[in-house]
Amino acid sequence: MEKAAPLLPAGYLAELRRELEAAMQPGAVIDSALLDRLEHRLHVELLGFCGNRALMQAISLPQALLIAHHFLYSWTLELFGTEPFLGEHLEIIRKLEEGDLPAAKAALTAHLRISRRRAMLRIEAIQELVPPQPLPYLEAVEPA
Repeated sequence: MEKAAPLLPAGYLAELRRELEAAMQPGAVIDSALLDRLEHRLHVELLGFCGNRALMQAISLPQALLIAHHFLYSWTLELFGTEPFLGEHLEIIRKLEEGDLPAAKAALTAHLRISRRRAMLRIEAIQELVPPQPLPYLEAVEPA
């Protein structure tokens, strides 16, 4: 984030802030595609402006949280009244707009920690709703 912030195109943060604010409006139509896009905008696109291709490859290959949330959004939108990451992303963007890079980095770190726990809670919430698909190389064993 530290290397990306000074390289962001003019208006980029304002555009991202408007998208987040629109998604947070009462009655906003939010679907898993929008949530995925907003996650991508911060975690991949914004950070991608750092110019360090090796770093971006390193953090984008194992994006377990983004992958988990991609799957979970389609199942949990109706279980949760709001999507907490929207406010967390908005805080990060506002801090960047204010030029407060240390606060933006701290907010991003807090968001990543919270997101991990939130993903685990979502997995727990839907594990009974979504049965795992059978795998062709495993054979079901009936209990004795």
